[in-house]
Amino acid sequence: MSRRPARGGTTDRTSHVVLADGSLAEIRKLRPSDRSAVTALFESCSEENLYTRFFTLGNGVVVHHLDHLFDPATDTRTYLTLKRGRVIGIADVERCDESTSEIAFMVADDAHGLGVATLLLERAAEDARAQGVAWFVADVLAVNHPMLEVFADAGFKVERHPDHGDVELRMSTDLDSSARTAIASRRARALAHAKHGT
Repeated sequence: MSRRPARGGTTDRTSHVVLADGSLAEIRKLRPSDRSAVTALFESCSEENLYTRFFTLGNGVVVHHLDHLFDPATDTRTYLTLKRGRVIGIADVERCDESTSEIAFMVADDAHGLGVATLLLERAAEDARAQGVAWFVADVLAVNHPMLEVFADAGFKVERHPDHGDVELRMSTDLDSSARTAIASRRARALAHAKHGT
């Protein structure tokens, strides 16, 4: 698979977001100083969580992945979700060709259900559009229903192609009316939770 630089074209901004339970978080791009915090995220995850991300088990795959993310020469664009300074989610985006990037997520065990992956997907799609990337692709285990729901409910146009125990997904980054409506609805629900403290 060819790799093209996925840097540039967007500013290294911090997005302030409201999670599904009304609590506050931040989304920003990975920094070289984040290695210990990202390592702590992966070390805290259950074997099941790690398996659905990497399709295998073993500490070696995590170490290799971290080395790749923090390699100064990497072309991976990585986003973090932080809550009170703790990394609770990460999304990796790698350019496949001029119009397509591959995306993958990891969310802390105790942060599932908060919309972390969905918010990371929204931010990554926004930056991708700015770079001329029209499609995200992802390989998801068929048993990983929460992640399949993230793509299905995000509001973006999604194509699903089952392949044995995996599902190959192709998602448009176009912010069409369906995506706008889904994003606005999620934000309204989260703000309502924040307002009422629930």
